[in-house]
Amino acid sequence: MPALKAAEFEAATAEFIHGVKKIHTPKLSAISYLPDKRHLYAGIDTGELRLWDFSVGARKQAWLLIGSHKGSITSVLAVSASSRVNAAAGLVLSGSADASIKVWDVKLRVQETHVCVQTLVGHTGTVTSLVHRGACILSSSTDCTVRIWKAIEGRGMLTYPWFEPQAVLIKMSGWVTCMNYAASARVGDFGTLYAADAAAAIVKINPCIGDGPNVWKETSQIQWKLTGTIKDPKLSTLLAFSRVHDRTVSHIRYLPEEGLIATLAFDNTLRIFNAIQATLRCTVVNDTGGPFTGMEHDPVRSQLLVIDKNHLHVWDLARDHFVARKRISQHPLLAIFKSSGKGEIGVAESEAQDYRVLSIGQDDSLRMWDPFDMTCLRVLKESRSELTALSFFAAGNTPITGHDDGSIRLWNLETGSTVDLVHHTNSVTCLVMAQVSDLDQLLFSFDGCVCVWDVRIGASTTPHLMHHWHAHPGSEILTIMHDPMKNVIITAGNDNVMKVWNARLYEQLGKHTGHIAPVTCLALDGNFLISGSEDCTVRLWDTVPASRDGSMRPAAPFQGSTLLKTLRGHKAPLRGMVVLPEAGHVASASSDGWLLLWDYSQGAVLHKFHHAEEFSCLACRQEHA
Repeated sequence: MPALKAAEFEAATAEFIHGVKKIHTPKLSAISYLPDKRHLYAGIDTGELRLWDFSVGARKQAWLLIGSHKGSITSVLAVSASSRVNAAAGLVLSGSADASIKVWDVKLRVQETHVCVQTLVGHTGTVTSLVHRGACILSSSTDCTVRIWKAIEGRGMLTYPWFEPQAVLIKMSGWVTCMNYAASARVGDFGTLYAADAAAAIVKINPCIGDGPNVWKETSQIQWKLTGTIKDPKLSTLLAFSRVHDRTVSHIRYLPEEGLIATLAFDNTLRIFNAIQATLRCTVVNDTGGPFTGMEHDPVRSQLLVIDKNHLHVWDLARDHFVARKRISQHPLLAIFKSSGKGEIGVAESEAQDYRVLSIGQDDSLRMWDPFDMTCLRVLKESRSELTALSFFAAGNTPITGHDDGSIRLWNLETGSTVDLVHHTNSVTCLVMAQVSDLDQLLFSFDGCVCVWDVRIGASTTPHLMHHWHAHPGSEILTIMHDPMKNVIITAGNDNVMKVWNARLYEQLGKHTGHIAPVTCLALDGNFLISGSEDCTVRLWDTVPASRDGSMRPAAPFQGSTLLKTLRGHKAPLRGMVVLPEAGHVASASSDGWLLLWDYSQGAVLHKFHHAEEFSCLACRQEHA
C-alpha cells in the first residue's frame, strides 16, 4: 500500500467504515444478500440455511431457520422477486457438501421451516457456487464440472418452476471452486460467466446467438459457448487467461463496465485482469499476511472492497493501488456484501473456531485444507528429509513434523520458515502434543526411545529437551499418547506391547499385553484404553488409576492388564482410530480402505464405509462427532 499520512488514511477510510454492519454468525460458510428486501441468507456448516432480516427493527433481528441439508452448506443464491425474466425469481437456492442443490420458497412456511420446492441431484461432489440466468441454473462442484439445469417450459400457470438437468457444460482439470456471471448495460450484451478451479485455471463462457462447436442451447435463441483464447497443456478447453496463481482461486468477480476480472487466491494475492485483452493487469500481495477472504465492487467510486481475516481494504481500480485499509474486527471476517443505493457495507464475522486440516504425504509436502470443500489452502515443501510424522501445537498455531533423518521441525504457516530441533539418531516414528504440569510438551519417539520437549518459543524461552528414556529397547514405537486424567504416557509398537509411564517421573507403571502383532494406534474414552493392531483387531482395556491428584507417585502399583473385549471386523492392519465422545462410538480405519464405526460396549459394527484406496491415518473434528 502506498504510504499515507495518518489524517489522509483516516479520511479515506472513514466513509467506508461508518456504514459497516457487522453480524456475528455461528460457523457461517456461504451467504447471499438481497438489497431490495434487505435479507441476508446464510449457509451454516451444520447444514442449516438461515435468514437475517435487516428491514425489521434491531430488537426483532434474529437468525430465522429456513431449512437444512445433510451436509455443510457451501453456496447460497437468492434471486430477487423483481427479476421477472428469471425462472427462479423470488426463490433461494442452496448448494451443499452433500452434493445436492435445494430450491426454497422463503415466503411459505410450514411449522418451523420454509418449503423446499425441489432438490437437484446430479453432482458427485460438493456444490461450490451457483449462478442463475433466465431459465437456467448453473452450478459448479468439486467433481470438476459446471452443470446446467433448465426450467422446463409450459409451467407458467403453476406456482413454481421445475428444473431438469440439461448438460455438463465443462469438465475442468481441478475442483471448480467459484463462478461469477455479470452483464453490462450495453444493448446486445448477454453477459459472461467466468469459472475458476483449484488448479488456478479460469474459463470464459458466453451466452450467444448462433450455432457452433462447444455450444449448449439454453433456448432456441440463446446458447452457452466456451470462448477462451489461451491454450493450456492441462486442459483441452481454451482458457480465458494464463494460469498465474500459485494456489486455488477462491473468488472471482467480473466487472463488465470496467472491463476487468478480479480474482482472490490462497497464494495471498489479489489479481486484476483485462477482460478484453485477456492479460494480467496487476498483482497485489496481502502484506497483512494470509489470504483475502472476500470482495465487493463499488461501481460509483470505481473501487473494489476487499477483506482478509481482520481488515477491510479499498482498492482504487483507476489508480491500481490501495487507498485505504482498516482493521475492523477481532474475529475472522468471512464475507462482504454491499447494499444497493444505501452506501452500506456488510461484513459477516464469526467467533467460532476456524478449522483447518493438515496433512503430510509421500511427496514430502505439508498441506493445509479447508474442511468444508477440501480446498488446498497452503502447500509447504520439505526438501531435506522425508516426512514421517505430524502433530499440531495449537497455542502457537504451529504444525510440527518428524523426519526420516531424525529431525523435528516447527513450521510457520504464514512464511513457510521452520525452527529445527536437534537431529536424533533415527527416523521419528510418532509425535503427539500433551499438556503436562501446565506445560505444553511434545512427545515423540525414535529407536524405541521417548523424548519430551518443551516447544514454547518466546522472549525468555526456546525449545529444549526435557527428558528422554528407552521405553521399548530393541523395538520401534509406532504410537504414543498422553492420558490427562491419570497423567500417564502410553507407548506401543512392534513388540506388540503397550506400556504405561508416569508423566512426571517417567517411571514405568505397567503394561498391556495381548496383541499378536504390532500395535499401530491408540485411543482413550474415559477409563477405557482402545488399541488397534496389525493383527486386524480392536481391543478394549480397563485402565487402573496411575496417580493421585497432586502426588508425584502412583496411587497404587499397576494391577495388571485387564482386557475387556476384542472387536473383530477388519481384515487388514489397523492404521487409525478415534473416539466420537458425544455418541460413545469408535471409528477405526484399516489399510484395505475400510472404515468401521463401532458400538464398542456391545462389540457391534454400526456402519461400514469403503474407500477405493488404503487408509494411512484418521482424525476427527470433535465438534461434528
